[in-house]
Amino acid sequence: RAVLAARQNLMARVQELEKEGIFRKYKDREGEIITGEVYQTWKKETLIMDDDGNELILPKVEQIPSDFFKKGDAVRAVVLRVEMTNATPKIILSRTSPLFLEKLFELEVPEIEERMIEIKVAARDPGSRAKIAVKSNDPRIDPIGTCVGMRGSRVQAVISELAGERIDIILWSEDPATFIINALAPAEISSIMVDEEKHSMDIVVDDDNLAQAIGRGGQNVRLASELTGWELNIMTVD
Repeated sequence: RAVLAARQNLMARVQELEKEGIFRKYKDREGEIITGEVYQTWKKETLIMDDDGNELILPKVEQIPSDFFKKGDAVRAVVLRVEMTNATPKIILSRTSPLFLEKLFELEVPEIEERMIEIKVAARDPGSRAKIAVKSNDPRIDPIGTCVGMRGSRVQAVISELAGERIDIILWSEDPATFIINALAPAEISSIMVDEEKHSMDIVVDDDNLAQAIGRGGQNVRLASELTGWELNIMTVD
């Protein structure tokens, strides 16, 4: 009995160490893109297996609306967070996080990994539209053109992974008004009134640009607001 108990204790300790090892491994990989294979789908989540047989969780709320997975499919996602629940590592993935968009660009654009171009911030309406603000750390490099790639090859690779999500690549600026003008493009802005205290801006456009500035269902102005961190109020001159 003593030998059996010792063996059971040893096995329990080995399992405990294995779980701690998985937790540390994925904790260090938070924010990285990983590829796994679907082995089970549920209403609220999809379970994915990595190359080592570890279970990863892709919740429904972290899936692009048009995502449809079946057993055996290869799936790419970003490691959103890693938790310990009842002494078991819980690895949560995401395909809707702005971080997933940023990391996809990092994979497609070597200049980002080399820090010649910097992604400052991103905002998404997953599967529909996204805005990403970029900055060049090398005056010889056009950050927008570099991210778009020859004949749009780089941005198209990202769009394909994101189920056709339209991506606006925007030039980042330290000046909030300039940044917001860039974020609302291609709508043309007539004038901007800044309220520093409320951290909001009244954006004045002519009638021809109103619908474009607001976007369908308010999408364009909402994403521009998320991207810049300012409350934006779109209005006509009248």
